Amino acid sequence: MKVKELLSIKGLECFSITSDQSLLDGAKQMAECNIGALLVMDRGSLAGIITERDIVKNAANEAKQCRDVKIKDVMSTNLLVVKPGDDLDYVMAIMIQNNIRHTPVIEESGLVGLLSMRDVVRVLVKNLKAENHYLKDMIGGKFEV
Repeated sequence: MKVKELLSIKGLECFSITSDQSLLDGAKQMAECNIGALLVMDRGSLAGIITERDIVKNAANEAKQCRDVKIKDVMSTNLLVVKPGDDLDYVMAIMIQNNIRHTPVIEESGLVGLLSMRDVVRVLVKNLKAENHYLKDMIGGKFEV
């Protein structure tokens, strides 16, 4: 399956925040939307991503309160992105290799969506279940090869 097919199932909705807002603002928005990452958008362009992990690292540091830290000070800016035509197997592999759980989907015209590891795994598991069911039926003699 391709990224564009998953996005058509999942939907294109992305949640975002600006880099001058606080980590507390980001944490509140993530909690309200029940999500684990926000795209950081500045002047209509993708500037980075902020995740739950970034907020936890800051909280563990204890040097500054989340309300006193700006998103731009902790967001990831060197993003690994995928394209709508990429295979989900490839997407999962790069997410695992780079220890990331969220990746933006980009095409020439700009941002298309955001994929989480959960989105990718959910589709791959569904495909494996269907294949498993088919193989059991074939072994049980329901189909001729």
